[in-house]
Amino acid sequence: MGKIIIYSQQIHTATLIAEVIADTADVEYCDTPEELIRHCIEHKPDLVIIIAIAPFLNGSHIIRRIRFRGGRRPAIYVIAWHQSEHIVLSLLECGVDQYMTFPICMGRLQSKINQFLQSNDTR
Repeated sequence: MGKIIIYSQQIHTATLIAEVIADTADVEYCDTPEELIRHCIEHKPDLVIIIAIAPFLNGSHIIRRIRFRGGRRPAIYVIAWHQSEHIVLSLLECGVDQYMTFPICMGRLQSKINQFLQSNDTR
């Protein structure tokens, strides 16, 4: 079974996504960027789902900190409301593996996660 960490400041959104994917992986929830980084270092997830773009805009180099040297390199999915081509390209260039926008189809998200976990033999 894979390990997934969800970062969101909105507990309801994170809980909804966690419920949808709970049968697929062990899911943990974080509500601060610092907690996300600490959880990634301690628990070495297969996938990190970030429900916001703010952590990418403050110069914290969050992707580099999540994918620390010598550790597991988790895939990073971002789900946000922004659909600006500039934002999407910037996130992909800095290392985000998937970018999805709200409103999101939960079945599609679950399918992407299942496919990712199966292709990486984490189940």
